[in-house]
Amino acid sequence: MSQQQQQQSNTSRNVFVITNGDSLVGYALAYRCLEAMEKHEVEPEISGHKIRLLCRSRSGFGLSRLEKMGAEIMEVNYKDEDKMRDCLKDVMCVMMIPEFSFDREKEAECLIKAAKHQHVEHISMLSWIGVDRIHKSDNSQQGSQFRNLEQICHIEKMVKEEFSGEKHCIVRFPMVYQLFYYLAPQLEGENRLCLPVEKNKKFTSLDLNDVVEGVHRLAKKQRERLAGRQIEFQFKKQVYEFTCSKALSGEEMARQIGEGLGRHDMKFQHISGNDLKKQLEHIKNDDRFKERPDQRGDFKKGRDGFWAFPINKYIHECKIDTMMEWWQLANKGELDMHSDELRHILDREPHSLKKYFEENRDQFKRFK
Repeated sequence: MSQQQQQQSNTSRNVFVITNGDSLVGYALAYRCLEAMEKHEVEPEISGHKIRLLCRSRSGFGLSRLEKMGAEIMEVNYKDEDKMRDCLKDVMCVMMIPEFSFDREKEAECLIKAAKHQHVEHISMLSWIGVDRIHKSDNSQQGSQFRNLEQICHIEKMVKEEFSGEKHCIVRFPMVYQLFYYLAPQLEGENRLCLPVEKNKKFTSLDLNDVVEGVHRLAKKQRERLAGRQIEFQFKKQVYEFTCSKALSGEEMARQIGEGLGRHDMKFQHISGNDLKKQLEHIKNDDRFKERPDQRGDFKKGRDGFWAFPINKYIHECKIDTMMEWWQLANKGELDMHSDELRHILDREPHSLKKYFEENRDQFKRFK
């Protein structure tokens, strides 16, 4: 297809799809894109485009707020390829966020096949930092130990093969600061940071605000490229690794969180994975996590809005299992890593843990 034909094809495709809208990252990313359209931050040629948000269920996730901003919400069965083809009609680009599902590989395969059938121009995928490191150990039980991360690895491979060259982009990112809300009752009530990672093991983490802002900027540049414009080198990669400026140990994290909250005696405690699972199961029944706060927030300042709060409906077995595998990687020393890619994309340093907690201190104090 010539560049002129491609531009004509793109003109007839006016839908951008985001999957997994009933997840923390999917919801936040959809909000950021809709906000950009509301504030006319987008290029004139896509001002008439729309966001189609796919989800398993819209009940209890606050998706009506996004609908009022212009999102088209579609409940889907990701394993039904025929229905997925309908979902991807007139779609230019897909942002795929793998499901927290034990069938995520099959679901991703159906989505990718449907995208190929509908001649989608580009697929972006959000992945996890460290998924390319799960084979470094000589442990013979590697496959069973990292079942969920193995699946995400396989999905990355499918994306690269089916949408090769400039037709795909993969963004890997770590655990986000916003998951500390699930630990807020202990942070505020007991002055302890409890994680299933050894105190001397360093790992990277990030503000969801920075992750979403970075992905939004990449998507904007991708649209410019599809429109035939020249873009800078740092926006032409196929795989990005988003990290903070410096990996931290649990003790260093506790100190930064304490300083951010105005406490200087915050302690770190190494707990077992089962202990953390019990805490998360308890949060599932905590009414304070049932509804989103009303704050509007600010992505660029790192101030959380309603879209960044991890409600308890996000907690389910597969998500917990995936998180536990990530902590195992941290304990193997595989998440002590650093990349400048996000800093280059944002044109500033990502928010530090201390800065994030300073900016959101009042949000956390609600859990005293």
